[in-house]
Amino acid sequence: MKLPGGALVRLAALIVHALWGVLVAVVAPRHALCDTVLGQRIVRFWHRGVLILLGIPLRTLGRAAQPPALIVANHISWLDIAALGALAPGHFVAKAEIAGWPVIGWLARQAGTYYIKRGDRKASADVAACMDAAFARDQSVLLFPEGTSTDGREVRPFHARLFATAITAGCPVQPVLLRYPDTTGAPHPAAPFIGEDTLLRHLWGLLRARGEFAVEVRFLAPELPTGLTARALATQARDVIVAQHAQVAAAPLARKDS
Repeated sequence: MKLPGGALVRLAALIVHALWGVLVAVVAPRHALCDTVLGQRIVRFWHRGVLILLGIPLRTLGRAAQPPALIVANHISWLDIAALGALAPGHFVAKAEIAGWPVIGWLARQAGTYYIKRGDRKASADVAACMDAAFARDQSVLLFPEGTSTDGREVRPFHARLFATAITAGCPVQPVLLRYPDTTGAPHPAAPFIGEDTLLRHLWGLLRARGEFAVEVRFLAPELPTGLTARALATQARDVIVAQHAQVAAAPLARKDS
């Protein structure tokens, strides 16, 4: 554990990084951050900067499918967005509560995030329409189908409704396994954002835990949705992630930070 003084310096650097992101989002033309190659590179650079300033190494296996694709991952923390966002351009689907987070919620919207209110069928239909439009523009969508975060030791059942957009568009679905291993390969307790934790308290814990764990992103083989229902497609994607999770527990990824 590092001294609090170091954590304060990194917190100040994160605030500056966030303000830089705000400046870019303010001066950029509408939709430029999500609809142009340069904008997507800036967004990936910003996400990677968050991980660097937090002192969290990024380890990867495989690569994101070429757009358009529906990229689906297990969900552990808000850090998942930084990790995937640093590697895969596209529109995130996030819970509506994030829209209310100071600075971050607005930045995410400017970068093309679609917000969805859980249990609201109209909101789901609106997001599905946005996803259809993104696929039609040859852009990918990144989704956390569990609908909530976990401690990373299990993968909950996937909500299937939004998988129907991949079937309609005929685009591949790529499962992704996310992990936050410590130096022994075990899940680190500082990474999950669950329960009654608040963003600021969780962020402070991450700053204090600098260097104690990494984020691991495993891009698995994409599958075309041919002949599958949305429920079958969601179940298949989850099964692939669960199988990879079990395999990794037996043989952790060799250290390769980026």
